[in-house]
Amino acid sequence: PNTYTDVNMGPKPTITYHDDRALLNAAMQKRLQNRLKQLQSSSKDGSSNTFSAFCDGFKFVSFESHQRSNSEQCIFEKPLLHTFWNATSDVEEYRLRTKPQIVQWLSDIEKLGGCAECLVVFCITAEVRAAKKKVKGQGDVEERLRNDFKGRVIVAFRLSSSNDNRLADSLQSFTNILNDMCFSCMEQLTEAEAKQLSNSKDEIPLPNFYSFLVRQINLAVAFEMILHDSDALEYFNAASCLLEVTLSRIAKTNESVVWLDRTASNPCTSWDYPSLIETNYSWKYLPAIEDGSCPLLHIRTFLLSRQARLLFALDKGWNVSQTCISTLHAMSRERKELKVLQAMPVGAVESWAYMTCFEAIQAIMMQSNPDSLMSAASSFLHVRAELWDYAHEKLRTLGVLCGLMPKDNCKTELIKTIQSGITKRAELAGFKEQSSEDHGQNLISLLQNQQAFKTSYLTLGEMVIGAYKHAGRKRMAFKAGSMMAEFHKDLGLWVEAEQLLSDVCSYYSEDQWSHLFIKAYSLLAECQNKLQMEDKYVSTMVLLASVPALNIIGHDPVIWMDKIMQISKKSVYQKLLSWEPLMVLNKIVLQGNKTVYSIKDEIIAEVDLKYNGPKEMKVAIASMTYSAVSSVLIKQTSPSGPTTAAKSELEELNLDNGADTLSHSRPIGMSSKRYRSLDGGGSGRSSDSKQKVFEFYLTNRQVVLQPGHNKIILSGKANALGQYTRSKISLKSGSLDFILPLLDDDNSTMISIEPCKPGVAVSFDSDIGVFLAGYPLTCTLSFQAGSGTAIPSKSKAIVTFIGACEVKLLAPVKHTATNDENQTEILLELPEVLPSATLSIPLTVFVPAACVITNGIDPLNEVPIVLALRVFNTCVHRFM
Repeated sequence: PNTYTDVNMGPKPTITYHDDRALLNAAMQKRLQNRLKQLQSSSKDGSSNTFSAFCDGFKFVSFESHQRSNSEQCIFEKPLLHTFWNATSDVEEYRLRTKPQIVQWLSDIEKLGGCAECLVVFCITAEVRAAKKKVKGQGDVEERLRNDFKGRVIVAFRLSSSNDNRLADSLQSFTNILNDMCFSCMEQLTEAEAKQLSNSKDEIPLPNFYSFLVRQINLAVAFEMILHDSDALEYFNAASCLLEVTLSRIAKTNESVVWLDRTASNPCTSWDYPSLIETNYSWKYLPAIEDGSCPLLHIRTFLLSRQARLLFALDKGWNVSQTCISTLHAMSRERKELKVLQAMPVGAVESWAYMTCFEAIQAIMMQSNPDSLMSAASSFLHVRAELWDYAHEKLRTLGVLCGLMPKDNCKTELIKTIQSGITKRAELAGFKEQSSEDHGQNLISLLQNQQAFKTSYLTLGEMVIGAYKHAGRKRMAFKAGSMMAEFHKDLGLWVEAEQLLSDVCSYYSEDQWSHLFIKAYSLLAECQNKLQMEDKYVSTMVLLASVPALNIIGHDPVIWMDKIMQISKKSVYQKLLSWEPLMVLNKIVLQGNKTVYSIKDEIIAEVDLKYNGPKEMKVAIASMTYSAVSSVLIKQTSPSGPTTAAKSELEELNLDNGADTLSHSRPIGMSSKRYRSLDGGGSGRSSDSKQKVFEFYLTNRQVVLQPGHNKIILSGKANALGQYTRSKISLKSGSLDFILPLLDDDNSTMISIEPCKPGVAVSFDSDIGVFLAGYPLTCTLSFQAGSGTAIPSKSKAIVTFIGACEVKLLAPVKHTATNDENQTEILLELPEVLPSATLSIPLTVFVPAACVITNGIDPLNEVPIVLALRVFNTCVHRFM
């Protein structure tokens, strides 16, 4: 029998023995096996001749039984060493009996052929030791043996001695010789077999394919036995690739193959997952692979187990995941394409794949080098996400097949069939995998209970989404989230489905995601409509309406657009919606490409946009907003002229300490950040002056957008001076406002609004250059017209002095003065001032104390102008 079929025991190196005196009895074999096992290792140690630890010793076979065997043996079952055991002490007996036996034994070995070496073992027993003493140098049996068979390996093995150390040394030396001679022969066998296989470069005929596949697998096993892991992995990979290519060829040609037909007649009744941690368990499949009765699923299981062990041994644990995924996809494809495999029970391959994914993740965690695991943490995120996703997909398939999905009826008989092919690890005799999880037991448990299945499916789905997010694979997270949301919906968990879809839809990308996009967002729209989330529902439908029909089954953007328009007519409040992707802005062009406008100029802009809707859309108002770059202090006025004089007070003058005077004019319509308008009641503060950010709009009404490129003309005027930049575009259709924010970080779209003509400069100066409190001063109030400006006759100017002041005009200018304890206000009616001319009005001002602010209005543009004057008490004391 093949002893390597036992659990946790692989193929052993074979030694034949010829022994007519029972020297190699059970006790002796046990002594040798214990010593030979100590020489075996799980990894290569330098250049030592070491067999793999899974061999678990050697196999001793009698030479006679080997001769009687007529079957062709595979490479690792061929004898590696022939031994002849004798302990003849009598010279005459040696000459008449032992010597002829050895000669015949050598002749029989030569007839058998092969590269196995021959070893004559001369056992030194107590009788042999006594005979040596009697002969006393006249030529004992050992000496004659060496003389008669020169050139042959003859080893003296001491079985009796008065010194125990000599016995131990003899045993160690003898087992080293056995190990080295067997290892040397195995290397010769593998080299010769590899050379023969490499010469078979032509396409293998289908009738000969399986025998060639088995030869490759056996050669890989032989390499693995002598710890040539790289060579073994190469041939296991080659066997797996050859199997996949050939089966694909058979599926296309539909040819009949004997070994496949044989496996179909011997159906697969178990689908245990490959143990990638305790890989020796896979040796149980090897005998069936050799005789051609092994189901394809078991061949895949065996190859994956061996490949995983070798990859871990070579510190290439990350490749285990790739090998695993490749095997799973290949098995699934072959199950669908090959008719002979369709006789397998429904759900068998899916359950096998589900368990294999979890085993691969656990194996990578447990078997990989910790340092390698840490250095490739990001790679492990990708690996784990992909394996969990595949397991989640197979669990969903099992749920559909077994009726475990929501609203399905449980199929008890099929569940029992699937469970019957799964062996619990605890039921395997001699299985040592105590530290790993039993994925077979877990699958059996969740198939028995629909609630357990639902919990497991949801938990695994969340793990998949989270793993893909951390791995940066947004598309896969999007896909997995869509499937999970559909499961939630079928369970009636609409809120959870909407929340999950809203989360994963944030990962949407336009790169070839159309089918995924339509499926996910259609489901999201259904959830939002069910939950009466009208605002979100409209936003989602806008996205769906912007995707063309193409060849997407069940998607009609016109239907979504009609639903949007129905809501826009019925809704009682406005909805702010994103402009994109329904509209895409191409460019905005100002007429004449101007950047400077006067206050009365009409500004015209052409907006070039692409409308991605499926049908025309009517827009009631299209507008573009221009916002001031900074805040402006503005005086609200009526069209007929100025109202009551503006009343404001100076809160702060941020001047250098060394400045004694401040008397200058400021650009009309602009204010300094040094000032802040103050609202007040009875304190003399103006209630209609306020700080605000100016905006003006370019608009157009009753615009109709057609699918494709559209050009909209917008026009309007500014209502204040300053610098402005585009801030947003709005399209209003019914109750829907489509908004596109316009960012202008570099001020490249800035425009300037200036007075329609050069303005009027106003100044207020003292004759002595400073303003003194407690001393009557002669001052001049000047109005200077610009080069292109004329002040019309009877223009109004308001001059306000804050505080208790005495003011008297010294020129015949028509005016009205109003005095109270808080301020003095003078309304001037100015005469005509020609361009570039100056109107100077002399007046006397007596200021008891504190500062003075003059606050006036530009007579042309009705924009406030502020003049701030500082008054010094120190000068008063000096001249008193």
